Amino acid sequence: MAERIPSWFASAVSRYLTPEIMRIVDERVTRSEDALKELMNARFATLDAKIDGLEKRLDLVQRVALLEAKVREIEAKR
Repeated sequence: MAERIPSWFASAVSRYLTPEIMRIVDERVTRSEDALKELMNARFATLDAKIDGLEKRLDLVQRVALLEAKVREIEAKR
């Protein structure tokens, strides 16, 4: 049923198809890698923005706590 593949044919297939297959795989991997890098950069930018917002809130909370302590101190002196 199965016929033997001549060695010259296998060699020709390897010689011509292997580089093309490698090029296609490399191209797809590169595209996937670039898309992943973009996604990660976007996520890190979002996280940085959230952290900045939380730092500002923390600063405000600390200021309010300080003001509340000063108000209690003033009220205690009355």
